Amino acid sequence: MTVHAARFDAAGCEAWLMIIEYRGKRPRIDPSAFVAPTAVVIGDVEVGAESSIWFGAVLRGDNGPIRVGARTSIQDNAVVHVSEGAETIVGDEVTVGHCAVMEDCRIAPHALIGSNATLLNGCTIGEGALVAAGSVVGQGAEIPARVVAAGAPAKVKKSLDGEAASWIDVSADAYVELSRTYMAQTIGLVEDQEVFRRSELLAVRARPEQNRVERDNRRGSGK
Repeated sequence: MTVHAARFDAAGCEAWLMIIEYRGKRPRIDPSAFVAPTAVVIGDVEVGAESSIWFGAVLRGDNGPIRVGARTSIQDNAVVHVSEGAETIVGDEVTVGHCAVMEDCRIAPHALIGSNATLLNGCTIGEGALVAAGSVVGQGAEIPARVVAAGAPAKVKKSLDGEAASWIDVSADAYVELSRTYMAQTIGLVEDQEVFRRSELLAVRARPEQNRVERDNRRGSGK
């Protein structure tokens, strides 16, 4: 597979979309993790073993650290950010649904964040908790372990049980397995993206010399 990335030059800086170094910090992603080709991971970000970052997701660690544990899935078009002096921590075996937005929050292991949910600065989500789709967890709010929280602002509705509890129990395994099917087709391999980045860097460094040779050849031919 050929891994495609977009490169741009600005103020003498070369950057590669997908996995981007910022202020001297380059994302550290476990080789067993899956990073979809259109996902963007920037700066002080760590992603654990067998985790998956899906299409269109953005993890932007430009102001501080973002930590994603093992076997966690950050699904399509989710946004994970961090403010200056803060941190965003996502534990092991967490499922973050499509288009969720999170900043400066702490999510304990085995939690499930529903699609289009918003987690505001300083909130915490307890182990195995479920935040319903479209909910807004307010600034500094604390959602206890093993409950269902819903609404805007999100409130605890009930203890986690039944079908919702069963889905949390299998969600991590399901997304690990799904990501392996992509990787089996050489899609989302972190190693391939790193190889492409290094080859592009060598090409950029060689470009001034190539331009000089081309100018000399044109002068020698009288063109």
